[in-house]
Amino acid sequence: MGLLLAGRQWDSFRTSFVDNLTTGGLIGFALALTCAKALHEFGHALTATRYGVRVAHMGVAMVVLWPMLYTDTSESWKLANPRQRLAIASAGIVAELALAGLATLAWSLVPDGPLRSALFFLATTSWVLTLAVNASPFMRFDGYFILADLLDMPNLHERAGHLARTWLRRHLAGLDEPWPERLPPGQHAGLIAFALVTWVYRLGVFIGIAVAVYYMFFKALGILLFLVEIGWFVLRPLIVEMREWRSRRNDIPVSRKRGALIAALVLILAGLIPWPGSLSGAAWLHAERQHTVHAPLAGRVVRLAGSGPVDAGQLLVEVESPELLLSARRADGQRESSERELAGLSGLPDGEQRRAQIQGQHDKYAAEAGAFRDEAARLQLLAPFKGQLVDVDPSLAAGVWVAPRQALGMVIDPTGWVVEAFIPEADVGRVRPGDAARFHPTGQPFGILEGKVIEVDSTRSSTLPHPALDAAAGGPIATLPNQQQSPTPGRSPRESLYRVRIVVNGSPALPRIAIGEVRIAGEGRAWLPAAVNRILAVGVRELGF
Repeated sequence: MGLLLAGRQWDSFRTSFVDNLTTGGLIGFALALTCAKALHEFGHALTATRYGVRVAHMGVAMVVLWPMLYTDTSESWKLANPRQRLAIASAGIVAELALAGLATLAWSLVPDGPLRSALFFLATTSWVLTLAVNASPFMRFDGYFILADLLDMPNLHERAGHLARTWLRRHLAGLDEPWPERLPPGQHAGLIAFALVTWVYRLGVFIGIAVAVYYMFFKALGILLFLVEIGWFVLRPLIVEMREWRSRRNDIPVSRKRGALIAALVLILAGLIPWPGSLSGAAWLHAERQHTVHAPLAGRVVRLAGSGPVDAGQLLVEVESPELLLSARRADGQRESSERELAGLSGLPDGEQRRAQIQGQHDKYAAEAGAFRDEAARLQLLAPFKGQLVDVDPSLAAGVWVAPRQALGMVIDPTGWVVEAFIPEADVGRVRPGDAARFHPTGQPFGILEGKVIEVDSTRSSTLPHPALDAAAGGPIATLPNQQQSPTPGRSPRESLYRVRIVVNGSPALPRIAIGEVRIAGEGRAWLPAAVNRILAVGVRELGF
């Protein structure tokens, strides 16, 4: 029920997560994580005690420099009933899921405030960490012990690992390696596949931990801990296995040695060949000619055209400014007064002397009246070209006041459309004018448009041209607020992105802007030199103190 109600408020739930990515929010997540994990460990301890298993220790352990709560239920192996062992192993996850479910349901029912924020912290930390970490069978967390009890197979990781190493030695090195144990064919193949997936999963986890450790400390210590982490958890197992293969190199068939050499040469050659391939980036589709209708000054709407076709010069919105009208009437009144005064100068002894002064005032008032009328004429908003008026503000009506630069609508030319794509810096060198491109609008699987590249910017984009591209508004591009010294307002892309303009063939089914992804048939590039250059660049950057 909590998931159902939260799904009906998904936008609010998602924005709550973004809004809580602050210092106070992170502290709240940490407190919620502590409470959830404490309940998790008490779940293990309570269930173990219920089945007569002695809980020798509960406390905090440092796992790769990270504190984690733990409960010692190692004596559960003495239980003969596998269902009881399964209950002890799954008790922590069950407790956290119960907490997450209740917190999610309560979050959907209570009003905004500190209590709702606390429930959000409990719900998200419990759901995410339980499903992403504890339920994984690839590390020695609860998911592993649950799987081992379900299969009734103790030491699951070790047994699967021995089988996988034997399989690699037999199939890659051609060694006559005896199987460590005999199992049914299906179980045998399943354990080998499980071990291979576990190794890949752990490789990603250990690399992620190494990067996290690097950033947690100052650079010198971070580099040292990074190397220790990679060396101990990633390179050491590989070195141990390679030593085993080297000690038995005389037993490896010559055909396998030749095959390994040929495979290495083919891999290197494949890495040096510039393979053709497409590149992609976030993009938005819009009319090539478009004009945003807005009033240059604050005023009141008098007339308003509806959405639809418009001709060049057609009145779209008429806005009046009472202040301008009052100023124009005042200047007209002063001009007329000066005209009457000029007419009364005839026959006066000093008339000619005063005429020059009054004539100057008359000209001044006339110029002011003309300037006010010209300014008022700017409030007659006309269509700059023939096209369609779209995106008219639904709140507009006669008598409504509008602010300066407020968007009132948009005039587009539906006969020509372009796509502005944003390509990462690493790929922009592969794009050339004339390259073929395809635009895939989000949520419209049948609205794909073909086109070609016409322009590639030489400098990175400092701002986004449309707010719908911003990830903060649900778009595809992660952004950061511009610095105060930046000459352009708004938000800037987090990564270095370059704008690529693409002219499309034809028109979209709906004449409106669309957000999506563009795929460009860029220049082929050999992946091996690019990878080496990238690694060296990162190394030079990070080793600079």
